[in-house]
Order: sequence, then structure tokens, then C-alpha cells
Amino acid sequence: MVSTLAFTSQVVVSTIMILLMAFVFLSSWLKLKRSLSVVDESDKLQMAVLQQEVMGKDIPALSGESIIELIELWGVILVGVRLVYDICSIVYRRFILDLTGLSASAGTGGKAFVAIYNNTHGFKYISILTALLLGIFITGIFLHDKLLKIVALFLISIFLLAFVLLGMHTVRIAGYSVGIVWSSIIFHFTETIGLVGLGFYLRKKYIGL
Repeated sequence: MVSTLAFTSQVVVSTIMILLMAFVFLSSWLKLKRSLSVVDESDKLQMAVLQQEVMGKDIPALSGESIIELIELWGVILVGVRLVYDICSIVYRRFILDLTGLSASAGTGGKAFVAIYNNTHGFKYISILTALLLGIFITGIFLHDKLLKIVALFLISIFLLAFVLLGMHTVRIAGYSVGIVWSSIIFHFTETIGLVGLGFYLRKKYIGL
């Protein structure tokens, strides 16, 4: 957090990630739009019947328009969430630098700094995690999927409990002290493994998505 080189590298990597995500979503959206534009509205019903005859049980569970709406929803959420996260990280880093400066000038102990850091660290994630889980919940409503709604409510509940009740734990790895902030772990778990799992779940349950 206080290393200029490490933080600059993180911002550069995050910028590349944002551009790549925007490119993937935009290209997928345009490709599907072009595919749907070649079929007249009057022919879509007949095409659906033909698909059912040819593909049988492998026919997509959602219409092309529904898939476009989901692409738009998650494109806005993921690109927007990552952008907000980076902005929050920059602002939060300024706060930490000011805090370390005050701690050094006042001669306060490390325990006070750790307590303040732990009690404020979750604020960087709560709005972003809420956006992700809101996206999962809205997807559950859109698809009439109770499991997605339950998972979203469960994750926000354990995040709030960890944010309010669990303190930061310090462990030593290879001679270095590493602080574990549970609210941060829950956010990064949801942002990575959680979204990958969501993708596999949707792909398996909703054929053609």
C-alpha cells in the first residue's frame, strides 16, 4: 500500500484488465447483435421452432435478446466495479499514507495503526462487493433462479459479519509479517473464484449462454 512502485504496477495492471474486459464484453455484444440482426422479427418464431427440431434438448435456454441484456448488465457491473475499485484504492492509499505520517509524528504504537487500518479497510470493498452481489441477485431474478439469490444474500451477510466482528490476523510467512483482513479475502474470493463459478454454473444450467 505504501510502496509507490508496487502501487503504480497495480494501477497499470488494473488499467490493462479494464480495457481487456471492456473489449471482451463489447466484442461479444456486437457479435451477438450482428447475428440477431440477420433474422427478421417475423421469422424469429419459425427459426425457434426449427432450432427445437434440429437441436432438441441442446437448444439455448434463453433467447438472444435475453443474453444481450445479461451481457449489458455484467459488462457495466464488472467494468464499472473494477474502475470504482481502482479509484477507491487510490483514495484509500492517500488515507493510509496520511495515517502513517501522523502515527510517526505522534509516536503512536503499531497496534493503534493496525486497529484503525482493520476498521477502515472494509470500506474500500463494501460498495464494490455490493455491486457484484447485486448483479448476481438481479441475474437470479432475471432467470428465476433461487440459488443465485440465496448465494448473493449469504455472501453479503458473511462479509458484513467479518467487517464488524473479525479483526485482522497477522501471520508470519518466510520471515515476513502478513496481515489477513477477512473482509478483503471475502471480496477477492467473490471477485475471482465466485465469478468463475458463476460463469460455469450459468453455462451448464442455461445452454447457449
